[in-house]
Amino acid sequence: MWFRMVFAVLVVGFGAVTAEEEVPAAPQLLETSDLKGFSELSEERQKLISMAIETGKEVLGMPYKYGGNGPKDGGFDCSGAMHFILQKVGIDPPRTSSDQYLWVKKHSDFHEVPKTATDTEDECFADLKPGDLVFWSGTYEPNDGRTTNITHVGMYLGLEEKDGRPVMINATNGRSYRGRKGNGFGVYDFRLPRAGSKSKIVGYGTPPGLLKK
Repeated sequence: MWFRMVFAVLVVGFGAVTAEEEVPAAPQLLETSDLKGFSELSEERQKLISMAIETGKEVLGMPYKYGGNGPKDGGFDCSGAMHFILQKVGIDPPRTSSDQYLWVKKHSDFHEVPKTATDTEDECFADLKPGDLVFWSGTYEPNDGRTTNITHVGMYLGLEEKDGRPVMINATNGRSYRGRKGNGFGVYDFRLPRAGSKSKIVGYGTPPGLLKK
């Protein structure tokens, strides 16, 4: 069961208000065989994506946890998940999403996503490859003194074989897969934020140390 609906009764003064709330459940997981063209990727990219998917299976049921670094903490936050997975394949990234963004910009290829982009079919995503890191701004208000407004990071997985829709893997609380919200590290739809949202995709790039082909 992907999610459940709960009804909360809120007592205010002499009356009561009934509210319907969607509770995010464990996120979706896929196999590498579910990803279009996976076998055509470089060995390094296959290894990275396989590690990400296997990690999702290992932590299934663990909720998103701000500051979380993995199973020992009871969950991941977004950059903690990327840090954990990249280290598993021999790459040593910075810990935070902001620093991971600066790391990719300095040591690898980085592709900016313009504000004019309205969907993932935009030409600015032409160089996006499975295994690349994607960075968002504006998903929350940071208060840790970071020098950039990068607040979220995820890993692009490519297109699903069954319908060609783009997907990513990341740690989150509230993003969706096919309209169903999830909580934790797993697979979610890769799409641009809705028009008017404070959240924006800033850009993407290959993790330094990973072959770009």
